[in-house]
Amino acid sequence: MLSRHAATLVELLVALTLAGIVLGSAATSVLRQQRAHAQIVAVSSSDMQLRAATSVLAGQLALLDPAAGDLTSGEAYDTALQFRAPIAASLACERSIGSVTFVPDPVGGVSYGGVASLPRPGDSLWWLGDSAWSGARIGDVSTIVAACVDPIAATGETLRLTLAGSGDTIPAGAALRITRQTRYGVYRTGAGSWQLGFREWNESAAGFSAPQPIAGPLLLRSATRRSGFRYFDELGQEIAPALGAMDAARVTRIRISTQSLVAVRERGQDSVRSDSVDVALRRARGP
Repeated sequence: MLSRHAATLVELLVALTLAGIVLGSAATSVLRQQRAHAQIVAVSSSDMQLRAATSVLAGQLALLDPAAGDLTSGEAYDTALQFRAPIAASLACERSIGSVTFVPDPVGGVSYGGVASLPRPGDSLWWLGDSAWSGARIGDVSTIVAACVDPIAATGETLRLTLAGSGDTIPAGAALRITRQTRYGVYRTGAGSWQLGFREWNESAAGFSAPQPIAGPLLLRSATRRSGFRYFDELGQEIAPALGAMDAARVTRIRISTQSLVAVRERGQDSVRSDSVDVALRRARGP
């Protein structure tokens, strides 16, 4: 028969000490993994937000032609930029005077245009005729059922725009685009944080809407960098805003920069994340 004897006090103390060391090492490893995971999540989230903001804005700026007035004169700053943002495009359903009807989208076919935001009074209509663009302010917008014959046979529900105080003739099949005055800028909220937001012109209120945030919170300045806009001419020389504004017609490239502060310690200090994209502006023959 095997005999058993109780552990001594020394053996118990040794066992408890070893167990404490093992558990302490495991806890330290888990904490390190949690901190690393939190850092990865925070950095990735910040990077994705900054990249999404610059991508959306870059897509709109790439369609602009400063020489044609798409950048509003005197409204290009290092922290704000106003321009005619494209919101819709189509073809003219028929020849008309003082108004225009969009060609209806064919059922099951490829659309002849697109609408990112429904046109409204105060927006601008641009049509292409004789190799040059012409424009007029929109006075009224309605939805109708149209039957187009020239240049494309199509029937269906579509938009009809009436021009404000304009008797211009718009030829059938003319390329159409709608623009709206829009301001993007880095602004400070009531809570004290910095955000990248946009504001759209509201005709009924005769002013811009309240800013709508699209990315943030941002870090306005960090060493020699800042969130905002930089402008370059055709020679690649930076155009510094004079007294806050600058000559928008000279701009051929815009650099959009955003940065944020991630509150996770990295090498003893918070991590500054940044994103930047350069947008080359097109040079069309008209607005």
